[in-house]
Amino acid sequence: MTKVKKIGFNFFKPVTEQEDGTIQQINLQPLFERLRTQYLRGRESMRNGEEEQYKRVYSYNFEPARLSDITIEQHTQYFHLTFERLNYTLPNRTTLHGDSEILDLDDDEYIGHEANVLYDTTNRILMIQRNRDSLGPTAIASFIEALLLEAGAANNFSIAMISDDTARRRAFNQAAYRKISTRVVGQKANDLLGRLLDQRPQGIESVEITFNSRGTRDAEIDNDFSSNFLEEYTDDPDVQMLRIRSREDDESPVEPIDLINHKLEAYAYFELQNDRQLSSIRVFEEMRNLFDVGDERSNGAYKNKILRMR
Repeated sequence: MTKVKKIGFNFFKPVTEQEDGTIQQINLQPLFERLRTQYLRGRESMRNGEEEQYKRVYSYNFEPARLSDITIEQHTQYFHLTFERLNYTLPNRTTLHGDSEILDLDDDEYIGHEANVLYDTTNRILMIQRNRDSLGPTAIASFIEALLLEAGAANNFSIAMISDDTARRRAFNQAAYRKISTRVVGQKANDLLGRLLDQRPQGIESVEITFNSRGTRDAEIDNDFSSNFLEEYTDDPDVQMLRIRSREDDESPVEPIDLINHKLEAYAYFELQNDRQLSSIRVFEEMRNLFDVGDERSNGAYKNKILRMR
C-alpha cells in the first residue's frame, strides 16, 4: 500500500547578539567543517576496528539527543546535518487483528527520530526539517550554541526565523479558503462576543474561533465572507493569531498561510511504498531541490526568494 507523507521545512538565519545589542549574522562553516572532519576520522577508526565514540551527544529536556551525521555536498557546498532524538519509550508491534507486544531492545538501545538540516555556506541560511517526533529548531539551536561555546567561537547564539513577506498578498489572492482561525483580545474580542452572544460574559481575556469548510476536496468557505474577514482582521493590533488554509487555484494543494508570524514554509510530499521510513539522504535531496529550484508555492527557488527579501 502506498502512503504519502508530507514534511514541512522552515528557514533561519544563525545570529549572535553583540555587546552593544546589535544582531549579527554568523558563519557556521568553520564549526561544521571541524565537526565533519571529526566524524570522518571517527568513521575511519570504526572501519579499522577501533572503538571510537565520535558522535556528539547531549541532553535536551532530560532526553538524549545527538548529531548522528554531518556531510557536505561538494558541488553546492551545502552541509547536511542529521540530528536524532533518542527515545527510551518503546512502541508496540502488532498486526491489524493480532496482539500487541513491546519491541524488545537492550537497555542501552533507543528509538531514533531524525530531523535533517541543510546549511548554505555562501548565504548563511539554515533549512530545518519539522518533525513532530524529533528535535525542533529550538533544540537544534541549543545544540549548535553549546558547540560554539565549547569552541569559544560565539556567545548569545540563536537562530532567527526567516519571514515570508508575500504572505499578506498571497492570502488575499486565494481561489478557495478551507479554514480560517483567529485569536483576538481587547476591543476586537468584545466586538466578536457581541456578534456571537446576546449577553457578553465577564472575565474573558481572549476569544479564539475557527471556521472550517466541509471535508470534501471541493468544499470551501464563502469567498466574500473570507475576503471581508481578512480585510477586517489583518493588521489589527488586537489580533494575536490569524491563520488560513487555502488553495491558490483548483490544481494546487491546500497550504497554510500565517498572517501574523509570516514564517516562510516549504513542503515536500514523499510516496512510501516498500520503505516504511524515509532515508535522510532522500529527505536532503528534496530539501536541496526546494532550496535551489523551488515549487509551485515559491514561484522559484526558496534561496532566491530569501535573497530578494534582504
